Amino acid sequence: MSTLKSEKKLAADTSYTNFYTGGDVAWSKDGQHIYCLNRNEINFVNILTGLVEHTYSVSIEGDGAFNEEDEDIIYAFALAPTNDFLLTAHRSSLLRLWRLESGKVEKLWKSQHKGPVVKVVFNADSRLVCSSGGDSNLRIWDYENSRCLAAFKDFAGPSLLIHFHPNAFKTEIFAAGSDNIIYCWNFHTKQLMYKMSGHISQVTAFSFASQATDCEFMSSVGRDKVLIIWRLNGTQEKVIPVYDELEGVFYANKHEVIVAGSNGNIKLIKLKSGKISMLNESQHEYEIRHLLNNDNTQQLAVVTADHNILIFKRDTENRNLNCTKQLIGFNDEILDISFLGETERFLAMATNSKHIKLYDCEQKMNCKIITGHTDTVMCLSTPGLSNMLLSAGKDFVIILWQLDDKKCTLNCMAKNVSSHTATIGCISFAYGCSKAFASVCQSGSLKVWNLKRVNEKIEEFQFIIKYAAVAHDKEVNCVTYSPNNKIIATASQDKLAKLWSADNFTMLGILRGHSKGVWCVRFSPADQIVLTTSSDCSLRIWSLGNLTCLKRMQHSSTVLRAEFINHGKHIVSTCSDGLLKLWSIKTSMCIQTLEGHDDRVWSLAMPSNSKMYFFSAAADSKLIKWRDITDEVNNEEIDKRQMQLLQEQTLQNLLNESKNMKKAFIMALKLGKPKMSYEIINQYIKKRDHAGVEDIVATLDTDQRRLLLDHAKVWVTNSRYTQTCNLVLKYLLTEMLVHPGLQRSLNSAKLIEILMPYTQRHFKRLTTLKRDLNYLNFLVQNI
Repeated sequence: MSTLKSEKKLAADTSYTNFYTGGDVAWSKDGQHIYCLNRNEINFVNILTGLVEHTYSVSIEGDGAFNEEDEDIIYAFALAPTNDFLLTAHRSSLLRLWRLESGKVEKLWKSQHKGPVVKVVFNADSRLVCSSGGDSNLRIWDYENSRCLAAFKDFAGPSLLIHFHPNAFKTEIFAAGSDNIIYCWNFHTKQLMYKMSGHISQVTAFSFASQATDCEFMSSVGRDKVLIIWRLNGTQEKVIPVYDELEGVFYANKHEVIVAGSNGNIKLIKLKSGKISMLNESQHEYEIRHLLNNDNTQQLAVVTADHNILIFKRDTENRNLNCTKQLIGFNDEILDISFLGETERFLAMATNSKHIKLYDCEQKMNCKIITGHTDTVMCLSTPGLSNMLLSAGKDFVIILWQLDDKKCTLNCMAKNVSSHTATIGCISFAYGCSKAFASVCQSGSLKVWNLKRVNEKIEEFQFIIKYAAVAHDKEVNCVTYSPNNKIIATASQDKLAKLWSADNFTMLGILRGHSKGVWCVRFSPADQIVLTTSSDCSLRIWSLGNLTCLKRMQHSSTVLRAEFINHGKHIVSTCSDGLLKLWSIKTSMCIQTLEGHDDRVWSLAMPSNSKMYFFSAAADSKLIKWRDITDEVNNEEIDKRQMQLLQEQTLQNLLNESKNMKKAFIMALKLGKPKMSYEIINQYIKKRDHAGVEDIVATLDTDQRRLLLDHAKVWVTNSRYTQTCNLVLKYLLTEMLVHPGLQRSLNSAKLIEILMPYTQRHFKRLTTLKRDLNYLNFLVQNI
């Protein structure tokens, strides 16, 4: 048991990955879930947790080798208003109707469009669907009766915007053409009723005034920055200039509409007076692509150009919007992550974007998008248990942030716009200290900074450079402080790691030995050693005393990042093939290999406190939470051993009492005790009770017979157990002949292949023995 306790075990707890890559989005009626298009699948996402609960996808069966052609990519989908069906349009020109409750395809038919289907939509009672194709045709389908009711071709398409009349008893359908005109057809008479001309740019959305039978008005918006109110006879009622390119519209009530601009503004417009009021403070932080409304929860959602989904709560008077949830649909490549906060409740993330994403780990990973940089953020750093955060990137700017944990946001405290002359690749606070930090860039320079408070009354700081120099000949990948803050270490693509004095910037030593660029360098929190990782697929541990390599641990690919854990007793490393490895420093052996990522793992976020988890982030956009399960594994092993001892004692009692031998035999099979099971069978053989053996074999189920076969494989290897083995096999093989299904479940072909050599050898031995006995008998009779 001591060996078990010394080994550390990790397991993936939760994986956060991309669930939306652009295209259609639908909101469930109860407001708890969102359906998102993710290339060849539809993800069913829980809004509260941000996790994918179910996926709807279909793959074309090929020759077994996976390739892009095997994916039947989904171009568009629609959710039925009754929330019981989902319709998907595929690259194969097929339309699939899914029943949401079972997750299975209910109907499948050919779209009959000559090009791809770009849009699908249900009518109000979910009995009819309309498909819009790239061939500029609309088709109305009665899927229950498997027939096409109408096809419309006399308009400028293709149409990406289609709506049935909100009254299910009406036979009207509306579609916006590429000529900025809204067309209305009667699909019962198959006639064009009227055209609604008024927009001078692309129509992006339209909405009906009510879902009742007396619906008389409709609103439309477009890129021409106006809102047009229409009567449902094709005439204009009113035109209201909004001065924003609009992407969405819906009626808040009969007299007010809410519109969303592409610049991120959400506005409330009074239809009678034309008065416009702002509902949010976007400050142009994001570009809106879709606007969704949920009347049941009084919420609205906006989908941004960055594939993020923001949920807003509407007040009763529609005066303000409160952002309650931000779902990150697409992270792209995650470059760095870092814990933040005095309790490390928050996680800051830098992706291939100019925005920082701030996650609340205790509130279902609720996210806040932080703006401030003008180009990609490359690196983050926090000084341990602190509310301070440093960020830097391709804009050569370093920003100091202060966490506001109540609002789950970051406030800019200081900004240096001319810190470096090249992309800043790494930044690091001093160990447990927020008054100093170091930064390195792709030009090879290293700069050490001090933070000075400018104003004592307010949180305002100033960057003061302590010293700067060219540290390496090539790009510097990493910089870090020693636990006592006296040494700074840098790692570079020039195959070297260097140690510097933090006080006077003199070089203390060079770590030579790697044959390729060095990606990461770390100080041990407990020993006088340094860890480096490199593109030569190795981790090296160096002595701080004489700068010699003490240990070398080998990966199968480039090692990008490594961190000490468990008070410096173990190392977690990441590499370019997506694997994480857990190493024991004492034995230099890999204890465990962790799989979860599919691409380069760029970053690890290790907690400074005693929390039993950490995060990893990679180029595959996955953020995985890993949990320490060492104690759980040890406890399970102890419980398993205790249960086994208890069962062995029960088995021994049954054998001693010589009662209920069938129960003892089954328990011996379950515990994997071939010797005890042999002794039980042998007792029947000694009594010449072969019928008892046959009765025991007949009462076994399939799993127990498989265990008995495993025991027979052990018996057959020993000549002393041959008689028992052959007797048991006789009854088992007889059962197989009677029940062919048993042959497949017990894999009789492999069984014969294993047993045949031993059986032939025993048969040969017995034949020889019989011949010798006959010869001996002949000699005795003739003496």
